[in-house]
Amino acid sequence: MLGMLAMLVYIGCSTDAKHPDGILAVDVSESGAMRVIEKYSSISNAIYLARSPDGKYIYSCDSVGLVAFSDNNGKLVETDRLNLSLRCVCHVSVSQDGKKVFFADYADGKAGSVEVKDGKFFNCVIHAHKGSGPNKPRQNSAHCHQAVPSPDGKGYIVVDLGLDRLFEYRLQDSRDHSSVEIRVFDTALPGAGPRHLVFHPNGKIAFLVSELYSKLQSVSWSAERGFEKTLFSVNTLASDDNGRGEGRDLAAAVRMAPCKKRVVMSNRGENSLVVFDCCGESGRLEFKSRFLLPGSWPRDFLFLSDTLAIVTMERSGQLHTLSYNPDTGEFKLLNTLDGLFRPVAALR
Repeated sequence: MLGMLAMLVYIGCSTDAKHPDGILAVDVSESGAMRVIEKYSSISNAIYLARSPDGKYIYSCDSVGLVAFSDNNGKLVETDRLNLSLRCVCHVSVSQDGKKVFFADYADGKAGSVEVKDGKFFNCVIHAHKGSGPNKPRQNSAHCHQAVPSPDGKGYIVVDLGLDRLFEYRLQDSRDHSSVEIRVFDTALPGAGPRHLVFHPNGKIAFLVSELYSKLQSVSWSAERGFEKTLFSVNTLASDDNGRGEGRDLAAAVRMAPCKKRVVMSNRGENSLVVFDCCGESGRLEFKSRFLLPGSWPRDFLFLSDTLAIVTMERSGQLHTLSYNPDTGEFKLLNTLDGLFRPVAALR
């Protein structure tokens, strides 16, 4: 028995032959202390995780496809597995009604949707992206990096790093998710390599982080017209350059702060979390604070409460818990869990 847990967080990890544990269950106390309570080696390269709206199921990437688990307070039981015959499934999300899972594959430049019911997969549809971008070699071909539901729940959005584009797949028939209208939006910075976005709660503005140029942009969106206009663009690094050649800084994750008035993103290389005040109507972005993290390569982070966050440090093999001050927008280090192998994703 696991006993009473303070806060249960699942950590997705990259894996190899010597490090087979794709998912870790971590108990986090209110003080930020952490302990690993379960390890799951049945899944490889669980580099992104998503939970069903009812909380009963967790869906994970698994290199070539997807895996579904039932979740009982830290005890994961596999309920289904879907081989998509892809090479690097890197992102997964769940529709607002819990009936579809969306996924993106980086290596093959493909994305799609699959119906789910009671932790089982049905009727998969895959879309292939073609082309390239100006920033070689990272943009030699399409690289789908994220797939998330549209704010109105009538489709999903794919962020393509290789093409500098946002693709929106609008589902035309609720009974047939292969019937779609495709909207395409070219981002304002050719070669910037868009990676992830997060919507303001009002659904009118998306905040888009670009990996290759370490930029954060706000983009307007509506159900009638999709993405329309880039509103603001800010640098996320302390310096004004776009990186450092080989081994450059690379922007990673982006999330809304609990107050919904700030957006937070992570920079790998600079190894920072950067906070911006934001406006859900105008898209305005204004720098608020920067926190330099110990260790290397903050791939993902997650707010666990209004005042507590967790960060996955991929290259240094660490988890950090941080306190967050909602008034000042500043982070402070609380605790560190060392000795992990390439932690890359966090899910509550």
